[in-house]
Amino acid sequence: MIDARHAGPARIVDTERRPLRPIGTTASEVARRTGELLTGLLRLPGVRLYQGVRLNGQPPLPYALSAGPRVVLVDAVAWPPGSYATSAAGAVFCGGVYIGQSAGPLLGAVRRLRRLQPRGHRASAVVVVHPSIAGRLDLPAATGSEVSWIPAGDAVTAIRCLLRSGGTRRTAPRIVEALTAASGGTPIA
Repeated sequence: MIDARHAGPARIVDTERRPLRPIGTTASEVARRTGELLTGLLRLPGVRLYQGVRLNGQPPLPYALSAGPRVVLVDAVAWPPGSYATSAAGAVFCGGVYIGQSAGPLLGAVRRLRRLQPRGHRASAVVVVHPSIAGRLDLPAATGSEVSWIPAGDAVTAIRCLLRSGGTRRTAPRIVEALTAASGGTPIA
């Protein structure tokens, strides 16, 4: 379930408890850079942006967005060049070697949100991947319609498409309430 404890943006900190962690920079720096990208999405009709969303007792995700019947959870990392992949359970590998990170809790959060939503509403997650140094990043394949891995430069376009695909219905009130509580206050817009 969604944890309603306050988890504002200042709570995005480096900890080994973070299932997905940046390499070569801090979690708060990656969250800040991602937030700068996402602010342009606030111009879209009906978009709400939530910061510091704490789900399932995990350290908070930097962001969640809602628009109509769509909710997109947003996590962010910075990784060095490499060929990344995930297992069915969400374990993250680089060059075939497990790197001690997992998208499993993010998958679980998407599945729980889907159970809360009325029929016809959709929840998904995006992991925005910033390069920690120059070089080629081969990102994991999407996990069905649940988790997508997106280079930072493509994040706004990809998330815009996810939010627009929902039509004009309102976001379910119980989802707005849950996201508001999980982020410790009202959405940015």
